[in-house]
Amino acid sequence: MGKILLIEDNGILADEIKKELGNEHEIVEAYSYITAIGAWRKNNEQFDCIILDLDIKTDGLEEDEIKNHYRTHGILVLEKFCKGKEPDQKKEIWEKTIVYSAYTDKLEGKEEMKNAPSQPILIPKGPNSIFKLVREVKKIIDKK
Repeated sequence: MGKILLIEDNGILADEIKKELGNEHEIVEAYSYITAIGAWRKNNEQFDCIILDLDIKTDGLEEDEIKNHYRTHGILVLEKFCKGKEPDQKKEIWEKTIVYSAYTDKLEGKEEMKNAPSQPILIPKGPNSIFKLVREVKKIIDKK
């Protein structure tokens, strides 16, 4: 059984993802930047996998952060999770993250991705993409 942080602000899609993942995992949901940070802290940063939508609600972010990360501000969640961590801890956070978003293409060439300690798995939302997401989640959790 894995513990998953699901950061998705579309409730219908979040429910569909949870349904496909089944009951074998503990899933903690967050729908915005601030609720993701809260869930991370409340659970003592103990997640086996992170599913991250890039275009989440911006509660808790400053105007310039929103403007500078148009449709990719979800990536700021990972940066916050990594703040003050050792390099190997940062790498682990990024490696257990699956970016599941319609805006994965907007990450290309971004400074955050170039300087990332590791590359997350990127899955563009589309037909049958939830099944690919579930396969990747299982791969990450099976490594634990």
